[in-house]
Amino acid sequence: MTDCSQSPPHRFYDADLLPPAPADSWRRWRVRLILWALVAAAFALALRYDVTLMQWRYAVWPEGPKGILKQIFYGFRDFAQVVPIVTALLIIARMDKRRWTIITTVLVAQLLGGLMYNTGKLTVLRYRPQEAVEQVESVDQLDQVHTWAGLACGNREHATQSFPSGHSAGAFALAGVLAWFYPRLAGIFWVLAVGCGVSRYADAVHWPSDVVAGAVIGYLGAWLALRPYVWTIPSRIVRRASGEV
Repeated sequence: MTDCSQSPPHRFYDADLLPPAPADSWRRWRVRLILWALVAAAFALALRYDVTLMQWRYAVWPEGPKGILKQIFYGFRDFAQVVPIVTALLIIARMDKRRWTIITTVLVAQLLGGLMYNTGKLTVLRYRPQEAVEQVESVDQLDQVHTWAGLACGNREHATQSFPSGHSAGAFALAGVLAWFYPRLAGIFWVLAVGCGVSRYADAVHWPSDVVAGAVIGYLGAWLALRPYVWTIPSRIVRRASGEV
């Protein structure tokens, strides 16, 4: 008879399943710097051409995507929303022995992403494209001045909560975690995340740079959730400075 009292306790984070702490090297940091420089360049370009790209969107879809294309965008938009996440977690809980590590990582990634993008929405006032277009007589008259409204603490107006895209952040946070645990399906998860971001632009509820910013936030949320050792860096720095280590 098995003695249940001897069963090992559940570990919410299993170090054997998560990315190990990498050895510091100049080569590794150089690669990281190059990649983040490319991301920064992509954001800068999106920011520069936000209005132009939105004018193009209105020229192609004056009233938004229609028919089957609209249904496709709707499907992408809901990736990483409550129902899909709960469904995915229930499947993982039932089918995967690594359930506690995966579920916890997904939830932590969403929490971190939510904290970051909500901080932006509550402090950076940016008109959503639909509201910006309403300020002008013709979309051709749209300019950067019609997109930004300054800074404020505790902004609650939906019309000025365009930056960053919360849907994109949630999508990339979920994709980042699932891609790590299910690498053979990684391509599918990233396509769904990118599709979610594109759908927000197609629906004219976010500017392209909002989507890029949200994607970065979501990726960072997943990256931090997968690497709990990163959270100890500040305390290690303090201990090292104080001579404890």
